[in-house]
Amino acid sequence: MITKEKILKLAQEHLLDSPQFLVDLTVSSDNKIMLYIDGDESVSIDDCVDLSRHIEFSLDREEEDFALNVSSAGVDMPLKFIRQYTKYIGKNFNITFLTGEKILARLQAVNDDKIEVIPLKENPNAKKGTPRKFKEGEPKTLTLDQIDQSKIEITF
Repeated sequence: MITKEKILKLAQEHLLDSPQFLVDLTVSSDNKIMLYIDGDESVSIDDCVDLSRHIEFSLDREEEDFALNVSSAGVDMPLKFIRQYTKYIGKNFNITFLTGEKILARLQAVNDDKIEVIPLKENPNAKKGTPRKFKEGEPKTLTLDQIDQSKIEITF
């Protein structure tokens, strides 16, 4: 069986000194390998292909068969690392705390191991199409260990 540790080592080896980093990795009992990567700016298809080739060429299909999928972390995936937040300053997030409380907040800043957000509440007096759709609350400084899940709010 291909181990998660082996794939992790190969991925970290390839991504070392690059703007991309590993966000999630799973290896099932039947050797289906799923890797999700993110980047300080963006992740291209070529970035995914390069990592996939590096891992594939480092494993021996004669020894063990496997299925490998390398993908970018999509906007629908929760953010796991402080490094992911930087490129989303000014965007709205749906944040669920470990306590179960949920808030909508705009990301204002990222500092070391903390994020600064401004909680948002629906403005009941806002007219359709107005830029004052939300009322802003007092800024909050959060650490990732307070957050159960944080996702970018997708607006159309």
